[in-house]
Amino acid sequence: MEARIIAGQILGIVSPIITFVSYQVNSKKKLLILQTAATLTTCLSYLLLGASSGFALNIVCIIRNIAFFFQDSKSKFNLISACVLAAVMGGLGFLSWEGPISLLVIIALAANTIFMSFGDAQLLRKSVICTSSMILIYNFCIPNPTIGGIINESVAIVASIIGIIAFVKMKKEKRS
Repeated sequence: MEARIIAGQILGIVSPIITFVSYQVNSKKKLLILQTAATLTTCLSYLLLGASSGFALNIVCIIRNIAFFFQDSKSKFNLISACVLAAVMGGLGFLSWEGPISLLVIIALAANTIFMSFGDAQLLRKSVICTSSMILIYNFCIPNPTIGGIINESVAIVASIIGIIAFVKMKKEKRS
């Protein structure tokens, strides 16, 4: 196996570790810093593994995370900036076109960006089930499937389902 592929897989495996740590912090700013670090490692992994759409769109995700870091979470500007970033993702996705498989990552990351702007954790969890499933398929289908990406999206799906169930149970308990 080429050194480039091995390095890409290692970086890909570092990403879910950082993502896991990010779920343990209780500050939006710390969360976004860790999520940006995880996205950077994912971005570099995609670059080394030859997944051009994943690489290009994750650069925009880094910019998105930085923008959201500085924006007030209740600002209407969040949705406007998210729509602009989603449009940029669409354009970059087509510039880095790998074939129809690129649609999975383009649609998923653009949708995820929009859902993030709403500031509704439960809605974001529900969207992650769909968007992470799309990225999971992409991660299997790129020229060099990414082990870390597959782990990361699988964990995101499971964590979202657990979060949805826990939130529903908590809501029921409050009503009782």
